[in-house]
Amino acid sequence: MSKQNLNNLKQYSSKIILLGEYGVIQGGEILAVPISKFSAQWIKDKPSIDIQKELLKIYDYLIANNNNNINLKQLKEAIDNGVYLSSNIPSGYGLGSSGAITAAIYDEFAFEKTNNLDELKQNLIDVESCFHGVSSGIDPLVIYLNTSIHIDKDGINVLDKSIDLSHYFLIDTQTKRKTSPLVDQYIERANHSKYRREIDNYNSLNRKAIHAQLNKDYQSLSKLIAKISHWQYEYLDFAILENYKSLWQSTLNRSDISLKHCGAGGGGFIMGFAENVDAIATEFKNEFDIIKLA
Repeated sequence: MSKQNLNNLKQYSSKIILLGEYGVIQGGEILAVPISKFSAQWIKDKPSIDIQKELLKIYDYLIANNNNNINLKQLKEAIDNGVYLSSNIPSGYGLGSSGAITAAIYDEFAFEKTNNLDELKQNLIDVESCFHGVSSGIDPLVIYLNTSIHIDKDGINVLDKSIDLSHYFLIDTQTKRKTSPLVDQYIERANHSKYRREIDNYNSLNRKAIHAQLNKDYQSLSKLIAKISHWQYEYLDFAILENYKSLWQSTLNRSDISLKHCGAGGGGFIMGFAENVDAIATEFKNEFDIIKLA
């Protein structure tokens, strides 16, 4: 990382799994998109001790795991010279804060970048595993490519056109969450055959919703997301904060708004879908702030 290109370094946008959270674990389809409202960027300044410790922790992990994709010498020199990643992506919110760090490290310090999507995803997994122990690679892949991706039975599909997010919004629960305990609880439930049958239904809803979104069939999409909201309220109830369950329940019989998980749920952001986001923002202005995604 040279001193010259520090002034014009690109930003690494956050990401959101628009459709398919949890179900992807059982092979369901997923649609993930970059969100430019939150991002990270390399800075050369005087980083706090905590920021340096975080980067050094990643460096130590990569050393311990004999990572040969990242130029670890250059990474260490950059850290020692005061280079750090400035980010306003909230941690524990389902926006890919660790994915942004992973994408930024790979982008700046990889010996050789690959255009093969499967290989690229694996290289990113090798870095992001530092944060979670395991990684799907989806978050850093979306952020690194800065484009939407659709994963189905045929593999990774990079989408040429941007996704219309005008019907989506976020609600800030003001609560950080950890993904692993939620996913563990989901996997435990998935060990039971009755629950697995329900997951098949859920994956079917997500698949249809993804294709409705890609085809801009918003009438069908609205109905499908309403069904997804009902399914999550019943079968992913453990990932809904107690003080938001009444709000969620109050939307289940409405046709103009639906709520769904943003990533693992359990805190962070709740995602909403509405025919008219401005009207919903006005209706709930005294209860919470709405963040529009478009």
